[in-house]
Amino acid sequence: MGKTRKWKWGLFFALCLLITAAVLNNPVTKSPIDGAPEPAGTPAPQGPLAGCAVCLDPGHGGYDGGAYGRDSGTPEKELNLDVALRLAGLLRERGAAVTLTRETDTALADAGENRKRRDLQARVDAAASADLFLSIHMNEYRTRSQSGPQVFYRKGQEGSRLLAGVLQQSLNAALSPARPRSAQTGDYYVLRQLAIPAVLVECGFLSNAAEEQKMLDPDYRQRLAQAIADGVEEYWALAPEHKQ
Repeated sequence: MGKTRKWKWGLFFALCLLITAAVLNNPVTKSPIDGAPEPAGTPAPQGPLAGCAVCLDPGHGGYDGGAYGRDSGTPEKELNLDVALRLAGLLRERGAAVTLTRETDTALADAGENRKRRDLQARVDAAASADLFLSIHMNEYRTRSQSGPQVFYRKGQEGSRLLAGVLQQSLNAALSPARPRSAQTGDYYVLRQLAIPAVLVECGFLSNAAEEQKMLDPDYRQRLAQAIADGVEEYWALAPEHKQ
């Protein structure tokens, strides 16, 4: 073998060694979402809600508008979704893993028999891997003077009672309603069917003209989301036994 050929083979083997060393020193892992490679050792989410999986449920959607604004006619479903999306962003910034039962104006069940029941069950099913479940709504009442946020939980479930109480206090402190309310038990399907801490948050009364105007203000909806996020963070910081 001539000197030139020996030199070429030597260069080839040297390059192979360099490539092998680079691969061994820089392994990759597969993304759990789309299979695309990502650097090994990707840091875990950081923040006070790291390790907390939250399912947010913007109430109603699609054919089901929910309540309607007294003066504007704005459907509840739109406001629920807006608050939930704002809240999702705030919770993710604090390290939580967040899923939403819907992210657009859609119902969760096709037309047909027991459509509403199937829609509600789909919301429950979406929380299968969650630590907490929050259903976001707007309230209405025949007496138009009623106002203020109200949080509901399932009777007999201690984790839900504690979560509701913390959220209610946070909303009262942040929004200073004319009539501060206390967390109450509520017989709602989505609360009855879940074993994890679960609450239904009525952000305010669309049947109250003054409160309706607040709900139509994006800045106020951001304050709502902020107050709920603060409450979730406070709850998660409590003793582990309260998360059961």
